Amino acid sequence: MDEVLVKCERLDDFGRGIGYVSGKIIFVPNLLPFEEAMVKIILNKKKYMVGEVTLLLKKSSDRIEPKCSLENCGCGLKCLKYSKALEFKKNKVIGILKRYAGIEGVVKEIIPSDDVYFYRNKITLKVKDGKLGYFKNGSNELIEIDRCEIASIKSNEIISILKGINLRGALEITIKDFGEIMIIIKGNMDISKLEGHAASIYMDDKLVYGKENIIAKLGDLKFYVSREAFFQVNLGVALKLYNKVLEYLDNSLGKSVLDLYCGTGTISLFLSKYFSEVTGAEINEEAVKCAFLNKQLNNISNVRFICGDVSQIIHSLKFQADNIVVDPPRSGLTKEGILDILKIAPSRLVYVSCDPMTLARDLKLLKDEYVIKEVTLFDMFPCTYHVESAVLLVRK
Repeated sequence: MDEVLVKCERLDDFGRGIGYVSGKIIFVPNLLPFEEAMVKIILNKKKYMVGEVTLLLKKSSDRIEPKCSLENCGCGLKCLKYSKALEFKKNKVIGILKRYAGIEGVVKEIIPSDDVYFYRNKITLKVKDGKLGYFKNGSNELIEIDRCEIASIKSNEIISILKGINLRGALEITIKDFGEIMIIIKGNMDISKLEGHAASIYMDDKLVYGKENIIAKLGDLKFYVSREAFFQVNLGVALKLYNKVLEYLDNSLGKSVLDLYCGTGTISLFLSKYFSEVTGAEINEEAVKCAFLNKQLNNISNVRFICGDVSQIIHSLKFQADNIVVDPPRSGLTKEGILDILKIAPSRLVYVSCDPMTLARDLKLLKDEYVIKEVTLFDMFPCTYHVESAVLLVRK
């Protein structure tokens, strides 16, 4: 049974079509609800199967012709109308919060991205046998590319240059574009054709060309972007997100903010003009180093940054804060981190999340002490199933 007829009933949380073959569930990327297709089975487990469309027999009215013809490299929603993709993401978060946290009626809206294509300021490309591209979802199989439709225009120009270079000594190449270009190479290769097209080039963690950091602009602020530190991949949506965080906080005169997992200080510094005191805490040393540089770059004096484990910082300094902002990694908060927040007991807590599942898990633990007032979603990652959330929690 290599090829089967599948009728898609709905999408799963990863944007894959769901159908059934002889009663067994099958997940099919790039197959939309109510579509029918001949599907090649590429994985057959005891409880489920995974397939690839070989021939689309019946098309949905919600299907569009994507700019990119590549399959299974990460953009699982590129063939779905943008309005329907936004609807999918909103309904996904509503469903996850209801199923896993028992929370209903709080998701307000999803804020779209101004740019559906060419929005990513950072991409990481794989190199295999001298060829450049992305790994196919869930495998080490390389999908060779000539361009990426969600990467910035300048990043695509760098891709064109890379295609003319012998890459056999390289393993991975990251391109960051914030007006200035940074290229980070794992492995070895000739960079002479890249010089003049980038402000900064690293090879195997060593700066081999240009300057240590590049600069990004967000609103009226400037930020150093380092080799390792995290920065939002869609600046237009990031600005909308930070304005919503500000709206959710109580910025009455004299109020303070504690920004946990502050990274390079983007949220802390963005909030500084609206609060008397802002403290950012972060365990990544390079990120905190960048945060201090960003503070100096913007001539801001009412923000302090502390490097270390968040729980240890909270215990050692006995924090008191009117507001707390958390923007944790995809893994979410730790149980200890939640207990630390409950000990500080801020009047308002704003939780920024890039993973609805870990968000639901954490809100379930917080909702005994806090009312989940509102959730606003942001399409930080168009064409993909990912979605960013900002949640306002108010102490009971």
